Amino acid sequence: MMAENLTLRYILEFAIIIPAVIFAVLPVLNDLRFKSWLAYVSGGILLVLFVTFGAYLRAKFFFNSAFIMIPYSILFFIVYIMIIDASTGRKLFCFFNSVMLCAFCPLYTVFIMAPLEAENEIWHTAGLFTLQSSVVNTALVLLIGGIFFKTLCVKLPMLMRQKYIDSVWDFLFLVPLFMTVLMLWSIPIHPDLAMVGRLRPAALIFLWLILMMILLLYHVFWWTALKLTEGAKLQQENTLLMMEGKRYEELRGYMEETRALRHDFRQHILVITQLSVAGKFNELQNYLEQFSEGTETNYTGYCDNSAVDAVASHYTAFAESQSTKIEWNMTLPHDLPMKESDYCVVLGNLLENALRAVKKLSPECRNITVISSLLSETIIGLSVDNPYIGKIKFRKNGLPRPDREGHGIGLTSVRNTVSRYDGSMNITAEKNVFSVDIVFHCNAE
Repeated sequence: MMAENLTLRYILEFAIIIPAVIFAVLPVLNDLRFKSWLAYVSGGILLVLFVTFGAYLRAKFFFNSAFIMIPYSILFFIVYIMIIDASTGRKLFCFFNSVMLCAFCPLYTVFIMAPLEAENEIWHTAGLFTLQSSVVNTALVLLIGGIFFKTLCVKLPMLMRQKYIDSVWDFLFLVPLFMTVLMLWSIPIHPDLAMVGRLRPAALIFLWLILMMILLLYHVFWWTALKLTEGAKLQQENTLLMMEGKRYEELRGYMEETRALRHDFRQHILVITQLSVAGKFNELQNYLEQFSEGTETNYTGYCDNSAVDAVASHYTAFAESQSTKIEWNMTLPHDLPMKESDYCVVLGNLLENALRAVKKLSPECRNITVISSLLSETIIGLSVDNPYIGKIKFRKNGLPRPDREGHGIGLTSVRNTVSRYDGSMNITAEKNVFSVDIVFHCNAE
């Protein structure tokens, strides 16, 4: 019976690996390079094998837990870096945040169960919890997972997608790293030390306050980023309104010009009639040529949707300023089956990338082609092609690797928008033509 209890304690000791991996993966679940059910099942089986093997080594050779956990942590960290497609700062933050949450549990368990652990003889030789303390430690892991569940599944993933705080992750990971080191260092060498004076009740309160402060810090960070995102969306909407306002002024000028032409049209008909009756055909031809010159207009419509038409007009004017020609082929209706702002942001990001790419070419080669239409009542297709020079390398997520820090954010934003509509995005770079083909499934939003 004693041997069975000891084996169970070894297994419970190493079982913390499983929630640690879950805590690390949840915030970046959408950035996993392998998302098939086979990969998840294989990962789960490997974790169980690692737990079992660690418990076996501990029981067979009486290795110290740190002797096994340290190489385990290094191995898991290397694998984690390889399977997550995110910035280094993001991966470091998620990894050390998971380690911090799991390190809190044995530390807090020592102070909770100190009276019982003080009589635990195995602690002196192997530093192993009693079975009761192992169960308490496991329950604490589940409790912490429940408390931080929304943060790990909702708030942190939302933060990971924000391009406005990219640089923050490069140093924010130091917070969970520091807390992890502090917690591991604070574990008493022997449970008797936790019983000295008022250390135990003070530690139970102080440690819990620290954990709640970390949770509050994450919430404040999330709330701040949420407000920044709302502000950015508001700015995008204001920019779109400005484009629509400018386009409206162009349309109103065109309508005023057309109204004036209709007003004068009777006089022109009278002159044309008189010249025709008099047989003065040379004068009639000259007059018609002058009349045609006076009726020319520069107004061009790109599609029936006013918001998209305004964006197209804006980028056409910008393209002309850098000697670039945009060929438009858009057959979109007045009312889109998706949010106009989402479509316009995607179109704007793609055009900005295309205009930046063709700027490196000679003026005669600066051509961009935009094709968009309804493929069905709820499906919109969008394609943007542009020539380029140089070599484009692609990452494993299908997005091109940026040539400079800060570039490539637009396509990441586009991909996030497309994924919200359960759509697809295909990017190719062949024969010096960069193409982005997108399909929106508008009933998925």
